Amino acid sequence: MLITPYEVLKYSPAGKDYSTRQFCELIPQIEEEFARDCLGKERYDYMVASLTDVPFSDVWDSCKSYSVDETVIREGCTFVSLINDNFSDPLDSEDWNLFERFTTAGSNLLWTRYLRVILAYKVYLSSLFANTWMPGSGGVVVNQGDQTGFRSGKKDEIIQLKSEAMSNVERMTANMLKWLKDFGVENSIPEPDICGTACATPGRRQRRWAFRNEWNYSTKY
Repeated sequence: MLITPYEVLKYSPAGKDYSTRQFCELIPQIEEEFARDCLGKERYDYMVASLTDVPFSDVWDSCKSYSVDETVIREGCTFVSLINDNFSDPLDSEDWNLFERFTTAGSNLLWTRYLRVILAYKVYLSSLFANTWMPGSGGVVVNQGDQTGFRSGKKDEIIQLKSEAMSNVERMTANMLKWLKDFGVENSIPEPDICGTACATPGRRQRRWAFRNEWNYSTKY
């Protein structure tokens, strides 16, 4: 897999308190779909082949001081210290960087500029329904995320949220494909074998109809 659950939280609208219980199942499926229908198998395989061999690292210890270039694991990701005498939490400090994921400059550029955020949004969107509507003995209810508990869901809320998030995904994907067309070859990134339906940008009416159908299906059952 290219993306980690921590990166989904960091680069999507989810927020660090969002439940990651769906991520491990969703990530490989989302990546396979995006490789098949949009990025192209050659490009995806190239990215996978360019993954860096991550150095063996211990889990970050809040009681330990770390030196420059020392690596730790935090929330499933490898971080490298930028300073000596580093006591800070890698998740909340600028004194750490995520370890570079790829061995080639082009892969790292494509990843940090576009692909990381696109995949994060896609995983977030796919998990949104299950994390919002909680099935229980009383049927399906909405988790309000605070001390007030649950309430009945309003379909317009999730439709609006998904519509805005999908607009961001479409914009980022279009920008990524334009960048790949203009600069992919000079960055040694292979040409795609196909570019299918996931690359298409659906019209606003089509998106709304898809969300309305999804709501009807979910509420029916």
